[in-house]
Parts: sequence; structure tokens; C-alpha cells
Amino acid sequence: MKAKDEQLPLWTLPNRLCILRILFIPLIIIFIEKGFFYVAFVLFILAGITDGLDGFVARRFKLTSKLGLYLDPIADKLLVSSVLITLTYHNLVPLWVTILLVCREFIINGLRSFYALEGITIYPSFTGKLKTTLQIVAISCLLFKHPLAQQIGLYVIYAALLFSVHSAVNYIMAIFRPKRAGDGS
Repeated sequence: MKAKDEQLPLWTLPNRLCILRILFIPLIIIFIEKGFFYVAFVLFILAGITDGLDGFVARRFKLTSKLGLYLDPIADKLLVSSVLITLTYHNLVPLWVTILLVCREFIINGLRSFYALEGITIYPSFTGKLKTTLQIVAISCLLFKHPLAQQIGLYVIYAALLFSVHSAVNYIMAIFRPKRAGDGS
């Protein structure tokens, strides 16, 4: 099956990796809930690896697709938000941090989706990608269940929160920036 305006099939290896990342989510949550944090840690690391691997494979082998452009950030947001909410339930992440991080994701993805309907693609920024990387590192540390790793994880999640707010402000400013006279866009 192919998208109507693309030459590539929809189920490329990068898109399959995104789906695999989504399928890891319930398993990770179940293992956290059952108290098997180390198993959840390993699965989360594997899910994080698929995040880097899908982008690398897509670019390296020219397998980028419109589906992948939207599926990858959705998979990231589902993974990080679900695990953050679960860790908050277990008192490993402050509730206010999780609320801010998850709300930011809904706002930015909502804006992305709205503009996509208008034919405008909003690409992830460097700070947005750094935020996601920091979130993955922080959650990994928190899942490791060692006091020092958990303390480091908390500091890293605070850093992720700073980059999250920074990138959200940048996205919103770029979207709502008034067009200047003579600007071709």
C-alpha cells in the first residue's frame, strides 16, 4: 500500500520501527505496574533505540515518508507521556512536571496537525529533539531504580522541561509571527 502522492510503500522499515515503539508502551507500563522496573528499563531503552534507528534508516536509505514524518513524533509522545504518567503515579516524577510536559506535547502536536491540514509542515526543531532525548535519558535513569540514577533522572527531567518550554515558545512564536511586507511566504 502506498500513499497517493508517494513512491514508497507505507510500511517501510522506519515506519515499522515506529509501530514497534508504540507496541512497547503497554508492555513497559505493565512491567512498571508489576514492579519489574529493570524489565521496563530494558524495554524502554529498546524503544529509545528504535527512535534513533528509524530516523537514521529513513535518511540513510532514502525511506522518509509523510507517514513517518507524523508517526515518529506521535510514537515519541505516546511513549514518553505514558511512561511519565506512570512514573508520576509511582511518585518518581512530580505531578506538575508531568502536566507541563504532556500539555506541551498536546499543544504543539495540535498545532502541527492543524497546519498539516493546511498543507504546512512544521518540522521538529533541534531543541525539540534535544528535549525528547533528555526525556528518554531521564526516564531511563528513573526506571533503573537506583537512588543515584533516580536523582540524576530527576535533574535531567528538569533540564528536559526547560528545553520543552523553550522549544514550545519557539514553535508558537514562529507560527504566530506576523508576516513582513515583501516576505515571499
